[in-house]
Amino acid sequence: MNNQPEKKYVIGFDLNDQVSQLSYLEVDSVNTETMNMDTGEEKLGIPTVLCKCHSVSQWYFGTEAKRVAELSEGTLVGKLLSFARAGAKIELEGEAYESIDLLILFIKRALNMLTMLTSPTQVEALIFTVETLEGRMLGVLEKIADAMKIDRNKIFFQTYEESCYYYLLHQNKDLWKDEAIIFDYSDNCLKAYELWLNHRTTPIVGFAETKVFEEIKLPEVMLNQEHFHDAEEKLDEFVLASVHEYFSGKAVTSVFLIGDGFDGSWCEKTLRYLCLNKRVFRGKNLYAKGAAFCARDKVAPTELNKNYIFLGKDKLKFNLGTRMNCMGEEKYIAIVDAGENWYDATAQIDFLLDEGIDVPLVITPLDGKDPIDIHITLDGLPQRPRRASRLQLFVKFESEKNIIIRVKDLGFGEMYQSCNKVWEKQLEIV
Repeated sequence: MNNQPEKKYVIGFDLNDQVSQLSYLEVDSVNTETMNMDTGEEKLGIPTVLCKCHSVSQWYFGTEAKRVAELSEGTLVGKLLSFARAGAKIELEGEAYESIDLLILFIKRALNMLTMLTSPTQVEALIFTVETLEGRMLGVLEKIADAMKIDRNKIFFQTYEESCYYYLLHQNKDLWKDEAIIFDYSDNCLKAYELWLNHRTTPIVGFAETKVFEEIKLPEVMLNQEHFHDAEEKLDEFVLASVHEYFSGKAVTSVFLIGDGFDGSWCEKTLRYLCLNKRVFRGKNLYAKGAAFCARDKVAPTELNKNYIFLGKDKLKFNLGTRMNCMGEEKYIAIVDAGENWYDATAQIDFLLDEGIDVPLVITPLDGKDPIDIHITLDGLPQRPRRASRLQLFVKFESEKNIIIRVKDLGFGEMYQSCNKVWEKQLEIV
């Protein structure tokens, strides 16, 4: 009889319109693995496509979908994420399909590749990482999460910026002691993610900023333009000039290059410049690995996670708490912590009102500014003895700066019935 404890895993899922990637590792491990559909292929990942066979309800995904379509045995469907985000319907052979349903089908097929390794009950955290998170994208991801067999509370979302941060955090410190730049040349144009740390704060705060070089399309597109006309050296010099200007004033320790755009011999001068006094790495699966590392850190935090915190644009830049009398001593009670994604940062606590009709809250910015005291006045609360009003405090966010706070009267058992009042306050933290 096997009494070995069941292995637990975490998963990082890079979801995009071109090639999605799925990395995983055991909770107690430091080594990530990335799924590949074809061991004979040099390219990691899973093409984000489906193919419906003609006249039958049979679907293929990834590289197999492309193979079936090339044999003219089915219809290929791409741009699954973009279609789902737009809420579009896709018509195939006279039948309309909801694009979100097709995207979910693709994701389920991709995750099924792990069934020989793990089951949904063994997954402690799954993080979907995408380029940006906004209203429509969040709506798509919420529908995806609800459709998974994995416990919804174990599914999270993050941006590529945050995935870059967690990837770097788990590399040698020499690579990110100053600034690190990640160039992504895999989509329509070149993008750069700049990451740096503020060592003057406790914990140390990490930041990221994205730069999009809209004028630098993929090499195959640029070399077809009249200005370059198949002149690789001219393209190399054009990209070099933009990169040189971008690096001006930056103390860059390391550079990471991802995407097929850097393949080939066209960028010799650019690569030579990047390698000057910097360490340069090439890779394909940085986002998925970063998401997997973040998932592992959520399940099993380390000292590294206590000492460093990431504050991207979707992160809360302040702590929210309250001061309460506990056993005769005033204590600070944390409600929401800085560093959480605003769309995940909901909280609910029940407490007894000590005295008066004010609920005191305190906002502590992480940028060194003075704490902000907030009072929610419970006008109309029935008069009761001290600590005889049980209240429920609920907090949610509409953005990283906008808070909605609700207080509900719960009464006090059979002695004092609830008055059913709810007090709401909306705040903008600037």
